[in-house]
Amino acid sequence: MGDKYTLDRVDDFFAVFLSKADETKRLLVSKNLIKVPLREGDLVEIDKSEIGYDIKVLKEETEATREKVSSLLEKIKTKNK
Repeated sequence: MGDKYTLDRVDDFFAVFLSKADETKRLLVSKNLIKVPLREGDLVEIDKSEIGYDIKVLKEETEATREKVSSLLEKIKTKNK
């Protein structure tokens, strides 16, 4: 089992992942090593190997997080009216 990360952004040559355990820790992965489609904000599990990275998108956790963030944003909008 690998470590959990959130895809923060994709730059010109690298994907920048933030550790779920400590978001001050980053992991840069060359875009050409990523074999799965990713979107910013995706939660992933990454296993490091001798030949690169095995990246698995955690779809259920990603969706739950997106719904939670959406709900919080809606509460903020409603509160500020």
